[in-house]
Amino acid sequence: MRFILSFVLVIAFYLIQPRAVFAAESSDKRNQLEELFIWKLSDELKLSPVEEKKFTDIVKNLNKKKADLNHSLSEAIDKMKQASSTKQREEELVRYRKTLQSYNHISEEEFDKLKPLLGADRMVQYLQIKMDLTNRIKSMLANPESSPKGEKKALPAPKVIEEK
Repeated sequence: MRFILSFVLVIAFYLIQPRAVFAAESSDKRNQLEELFIWKLSDELKLSPVEEKKFTDIVKNLNKKKADLNHSLSEAIDKMKQASSTKQREEELVRYRKTLQSYNHISEEEFDKLKPLLGADRMVQYLQIKMDLTNRIKSMLANPESSPKGEKKALPAPKVIEEK
């Protein structure tokens, strides 16, 4: 459980950085996070060196596809904004939808490629760890002031106001 907390903290640190810094170093940061993610999951899932190599190749390939499709989605939105007619916007929306379907298909592809490698038990473990990390990152991004250790700050004593 300690590894999950440390992993979440590292990811949150990179995600909460100012956008200008993050944009300038996004490729390096993304690679570092990807490597950390792969290393920690390989360790948690107790993958053999051969399995770890296959796992790394699959995860990196899928992440590359996600990044490329995400970039395509952003470009499609820009094209839609610049379209001069409703007909052009409709055409761009059709392209956007196809790209979105491809992006969503990556989750199925991840499942289909990792399950034979990991087997049922480790696949369930992988999905649990991944979901837990995703939820923790989302909660940290939604509430960055919250304590990473789950410690709650004491609330001040309520003030009693008497009406006369």
